[in-house]
Amino acid sequence: MKTVFCIDDNPRYLRLLQVAVRSLRRVCGSDAPCLCVYAGDDARILETLDRERIPVARYRPQLDRKSIPPRFHYCIGCFLKLELALVPELAEEEYVLYCDVDVLFRQSPTELFARRPAYMDMARENTAPFFHDYDKLDYEWRGNVYVIPMPFPIWTFSSGVVVFNLGRLRRRDLIYSFLAFCRQNVERIGNLDQSLLNYFFGKHIVRLDPCWNRPPYHSDALTEGRIVHFHGPKPWDVGKRLWDELRIACYWPLRDAWLDYLAPDEREEVEAWSDEQRKLRTP
Repeated sequence: MKTVFCIDDNPRYLRLLQVAVRSLRRVCGSDAPCLCVYAGDDARILETLDRERIPVARYRPQLDRKSIPPRFHYCIGCFLKLELALVPELAEEEYVLYCDVDVLFRQSPTELFARRPAYMDMARENTAPFFHDYDKLDYEWRGNVYVIPMPFPIWTFSSGVVVFNLGRLRRRDLIYSFLAFCRQNVERIGNLDQSLLNYFFGKHIVRLDPCWNRPPYHSDALTEGRIVHFHGPKPWDVGKRLWDELRIACYWPLRDAWLDYLAPDEREEVEAWSDEQRKLRTP
């Protein structure tokens, strides 16, 4: 099973991707199959991916800046995972392990490679259940109107680590039905691509053990986190006061572990990003 990552032209996400792949190869071996789905045109990024020996799929998404609201453009690359079933380089793959680029592999995900979900497997977010602003979401596809009721409580599953059944999504054009839902409801969601997956697939999502998607601010992340997901503050995000409560527990030692995967010049660049934030924070 391939491990798939997605990026756009944001250079900081490229740095995250490099560490994600390096840590994957450390725990799975240098020949661990992976793929970067890239929706950009930056020659420097392509050169870096080639130098890192990361296979690339150049892809033009259907959910682009014209269909995604401007408030989501700062991380528009995360919507690429919704279209993996349409990526030509994945056409022969029935199942893939998708990971956000802000992850750190601390143990081989062999257990995930063996999973065969009906649709997808995801770990649950460690949040309280909540109401949605709408009690139902509707969309039109091929001349028919479909209605998806919003249940309560809504338990959110994290799209940071997903085992996708791409074969099932391709069957009977389910992927195109899903993308129609996405385009017509993206203004009604609150949590990027994650909400779209949760609301459309709902009870079809099977729960992963949270050890496979562990934020570094959880108290047991050092001992239990097999895949650490820098959800929220990234390894250079040290300046925002609103994240003080998240930069606790295991964040700092796991940040150090992430930094250890960088070459000296790469680490210097990341530390410069952190210094910029520290200066902004200083009264």
